[in-house]
Amino acid sequence: MPQVASGRPPKSLGGMCGRFTLTDPGALGRTFGQFSFDEFRETRLPRFNIAPTQGVLGVRNDGRNTVEELRWGIRGRINVRAESMAARRYPVRRRCIEFADGFYEWRDGRPFYFTLFSGEPFAFAGLWEPGNGLPACDVATCEPNALVGPVHDRMPVILTGEALDRWLDPEPLPAEVAASLLRPYPARLMCVREVSRKVNNANYDAADVLGSPVSSGESDPRLF
Repeated sequence: MPQVASGRPPKSLGGMCGRFTLTDPGALGRTFGQFSFDEFRETRLPRFNIAPTQGVLGVRNDGRNTVEELRWGIRGRINVRAESMAARRYPVRRRCIEFADGFYEWRDGRPFYFTLFSGEPFAFAGLWEPGNGLPACDVATCEPNALVGPVHDRMPVILTGEALDRWLDPEPLPAEVAASLLRPYPARLMCVREVSRKVNNANYDAADVLGSPVSSGESDPRLF
């Protein structure tokens, strides 16, 4: 039985509040045909409330282009700032992506859900390290675009096209090149809506977290 959702927003554990979704597993294969999804079929999906310490689907820059399960969190760190990577005096080596089709941010206790206008899944930039069992990963964050900015002062880095390919290249990536890739995704290609506070409970992973706060009986003063 699902646990009752708390009315409190989650504590921020880094550059963003740390929740995202992957609701349509079939769309991954259609959108990211360059990757092998052999292991992906056995992973529990769809996911409506992915939280830190849980398994996520991603690809490491090990040259295999294989989707695998990663554990979200590197020694308690779930985010890494793009600015920190850009300031390094050495190349960025262990890079990865994590798949999502939406992410949550909070303002004044109210959860907002950000997706692409196209509805397609996308890839976060991240770093990875070997772990006990599953490799560990985090999610890179950058300054927000004009859509995310009214809700939160950071947003996850979304990679597409050549930037994604460069990020997954097995060769070490100079810090200045990493900085050029880790930029805010264009606001005009995204959309946002307020959702149910059921998402505040990290143990609650069901489709109704995406429901309207009005339909779930929650207050709904609009931000947008």
